[in-house]
Amino acid sequence: MVHFRGLHRLLMMLGWFCYSVPAFAQYSDDDLKSVYLFRFAMLAEWPESGDVSAKEYCVARDSQVGDGLKKIVEAKLGGQAFYNAETMSSASTCHILYIESASAALISQLKSQFPHALLIGNGMQFINLGGMIAFIRVNNRIKPLISTAHVKQSGINLRSQLLSVAEIVGVDL
Repeated sequence: MVHFRGLHRLLMMLGWFCYSVPAFAQYSDDDLKSVYLFRFAMLAEWPESGDVSAKEYCVARDSQVGDGLKKIVEAKLGGQAFYNAETMSSASTCHILYIESASAALISQLKSQFPHALLIGNGMQFINLGGMIAFIRVNNRIKPLISTAHVKQSGINLRSQLLSVAEIVGVDL
């Protein structure tokens, strides 16, 4: 009887594992980045905090990540707004601003246009150009890379929950 229980448990665990693997495989890196972008707004505090639930999510260039973020923002309640490259000029704050690829000139322009935006992009080069958070791959997983020096300039405070899951880089300014 004991042997049967052990075998039964093993088969149940194996079945659960086989059933769940396709579910995990359906999410791409772009999907994960979109979810990260949405969650970043909950893990940061802005200097001018009017309505904390009314966040503005902006995407400077069209991308799969931006499309995914738009779907998430539109599906949630709470007064959030999504702006793409064409409508971004009508945004007042752009709390979260994602840039698929950027130059130093574009980052500088966006920093002056949206001084309290959390500028997010891809790779260490984005941080070197003045970006605040970049998505990087660590051990085959997407992780945020945060330049605390660049974030500090914007007056945004990041919560410890975000800092604990991120890679931190100290960029001398």
